[in-house]
Amino acid sequence: MNPNIRPGELPCPDATNSGNDPGPTCTAGAIGRVPWRSLGIPEPKDSSGETLWYAVSGPFRHYNAPGSPPNTAPITSDIVGTLTVHNNTGSTSATATTVTTQAIAVIFAPGAALGAQNRDASSTATCSTTGTVIARNLCASNYLDTAVGPSGNIVNATINGPFIQGPLQDPSSSLFNDRILAMTNADLMPVVEQRVAREMRSLLQGYRAATATSLLFLGGIYPWADVWNGDSNDGENRHRFPCGTATPVNWNSLVALSIPPTNTPALPNWLTNGCGSDAVGWSHVTYFSSGRNFLDILNLACSTCTAASLSVNGSPGFQLVLLTPGGASTSPRGVWPDAYFLDAENYDDNDDNYVTPAATAYNRARIYTIP
Repeated sequence: MNPNIRPGELPCPDATNSGNDPGPTCTAGAIGRVPWRSLGIPEPKDSSGETLWYAVSGPFRHYNAPGSPPNTAPITSDIVGTLTVHNNTGSTSATATTVTTQAIAVIFAPGAALGAQNRDASSTATCSTTGTVIARNLCASNYLDTAVGPSGNIVNATINGPFIQGPLQDPSSSLFNDRILAMTNADLMPVVEQRVAREMRSLLQGYRAATATSLLFLGGIYPWADVWNGDSNDGENRHRFPCGTATPVNWNSLVALSIPPTNTPALPNWLTNGCGSDAVGWSHVTYFSSGRNFLDILNLACSTCTAASLSVNGSPGFQLVLLTPGGASTSPRGVWPDAYFLDAENYDDNDDNYVTPAATAYNRARIYTIP
């Protein structure tokens, strides 16, 4: 897997009807067909046999300018979408409501051609969406319609929106038959956070395994936690994942007196992006804690440890805990960790006791452990 690909990154829309993400870049809010080949899925079609169309919010788009490295702007569960989607169940602006102003992506089922829409693949014309002369079957305005929004007509074939779901009571309307699905942070981030937590846990397990080869760290250890600037703070066992310099052994470094010679894992770019005193990366939103018995035995002055191991739901003996907050509904959320974790035992940051989050919603905080 390319370590530069950011968890939560979405492909650019297919502009050529090839089924592929065109790359290397696309405009924020770009519109095209779903790049189903790049996604490795069957071609998605609506009831009229048309391939689904798709728009992507700028912060979440795949971006790689020609000749330059991939986009390093972090995508985390703090980042919300920028696309606006309305719903109109009637024919006047009074019946239009706003579904979301924070869509990450919008999926369109375009339906059969209406009015002057011409989807001929063999002829060209100026496309109102792109302002260029292209094949008619590549122009969004020949597939996506116009409906009355809160402040007048909204044209779905507009880069960066806004977009609108039209009158549902008349699916055979001669003016509008688009069907829309908006994806928000709450829809996407729970699965992205699960991937991030699994990879963080794997990196920490690799760190412990690497240090276990040293005569200095019998049994292996975890790094000290980060408190504010991305780097480990000796004596601190909980707060944030150290995305900068780790101690007592840095990431991707040879472990002293290791037999055989062993290196600690290297962090992927998506995890070091946004790391620092003004952190906006994944370590900023993820809570990290390890028990005293699994830390550097040469530094016995753990100023924050309250027990030999971590306790989860009242049961001691846990080596490590990671907490993810779920997707943000507003950005910024507020003070970390209070505004991120609803369970007081998880956000008090005062002891080594944790609980399984009480919430059951899909977009909830989650706990990940190493027993």
